[in-house]
Amino acid sequence: MNLTQITTLSAALGAATFGGVLFAFSTFVMPGLDQAPPAAAVSTMQQINRAAPRSLLALDMVATLALCVVVAVLAVLRMRQHGGAGNILLLVGAALYVVSFAITAIYHIPRNDAFYSVVANGPHAARAWHDYARPWELWNHVRTGAALAAAASMMAGLLVRSS
Repeated sequence: MNLTQITTLSAALGAATFGGVLFAFSTFVMPGLDQAPPAAAVSTMQQINRAAPRSLLALDMVATLALCVVVAVLAVLRMRQHGGAGNILLLVGAALYVVSFAITAIYHIPRNDAFYSVVANGPHAARAWHDYARPWELWNHVRTGAALAAAASMMAGLLVRSS
C-alpha cells in the first residue's frame, strides 16, 4: 500500500466510525430518549452533549476531516494526470464527509449548545424536548447518510483505482 491508499483507507474508516455512531443515535439512542420522561430525556441529552466534544469521537471527526481534505487534493491532482472513475469516487467521498462534518458544525453543535439552557425539570421540558429532538433527528439522518456514503465512496474509489 502506498501513502495515498493508507490515507484514503484511514479517511474511509474514520467516516464509517463517525457514521456508525450517528447511525446509533438515529436508530436507538434518540428513539430510546423519546420513550423516557421528558425530564430524563433532556437531562440525558444534555450530559451526552457535554461529553461528546471531549470524546474520541470528536478526535475522529476532526482527524477524518483533515484526511478527507488530503484525499480530495490527491484525487484532484491524479484526475489532472490520469482521470479515472476511482479518483472521482474518492473526491465524492471526501466531499460527502465534509457535508456530514458541516451539518454537525453548522446545525448540531449550536443546537446542542442552546439546549443547555433547558431546565430538565421545568414546566416546558416536554415542549423543549419535542422542539429539539424532531429536527435534530432529521438532520442526524442526513449527516449519517453522508458519512456512511462517504466511507462507501472512498472504499469504492480505492477498489476501482487498484483494479
